[in-house]
Amino acid sequence: MKSSYRINWILNDALGIFLGIAVAAGILTMESQLLGQPGTAVEKVGGLGVALAGGLIAGTILAWFQWRALKRRYADLSWIGWWGNTVIAFIAGWILAIVPSFSYTGQNAIHQVIPPFGIPTFTAMYGSIIFGATLGGLIGFAQWLELRKHREKASSWIGMNVFGWALGMFAITLLGLVFESQLSVFLLTGVAGGLVAALCIAGITSTFFREVEGQASA
Repeated sequence: MKSSYRINWILNDALGIFLGIAVAAGILTMESQLLGQPGTAVEKVGGLGVALAGGLIAGTILAWFQWRALKRRYADLSWIGWWGNTVIAFIAGWILAIVPSFSYTGQNAIHQVIPPFGIPTFTAMYGSIIFGATLGGLIGFAQWLELRKHREKASSWIGMNVFGWALGMFAITLLGLVFESQLSVFLLTGVAGGLVAALCIAGITSTFFREVEGQASA
């Protein structure tokens, strides 16, 4: 496969990931600012609804950018299948991300805030890696279910997403922790972290196409 395809994949995948992360972060921030941390059953149900909406939007953005690049390689790749699997994985990831908030109560919810504020550095750092690996595993497995229909030995796609998303979430959290005391700078580093994460994930997953081309030419 020509390197131009891998470059095209990196650009499309990185843009989809960055925009998806930006939308997800924006929704979470807006919910936190307007509603605060969920303390009642009604608020927790509302948070679950936000997770569903966020997963749908972020998953759709990523799926579309990936699909339009993949169509150049796999002409018969189903949009519905790719979109549906990606969205389901994102929604599952979002639900896992907000599960800790279900333990909040009305009295202590305001003090139990999301990273990087209020959580020990050690917990935030390792938590980001675990969450990223879990999200990557969900996305990789869901998308592999479609990829395997078009390419043999496509299981490496799962591992690449696990590693890529773990590294990406770690990068975002690391930059956020470094600049957590300066809100304006923190927001800028959030954008930078999103870009770094997107490029890491896209670059790592792009090696999948080098591998399958090598298998095809062997």
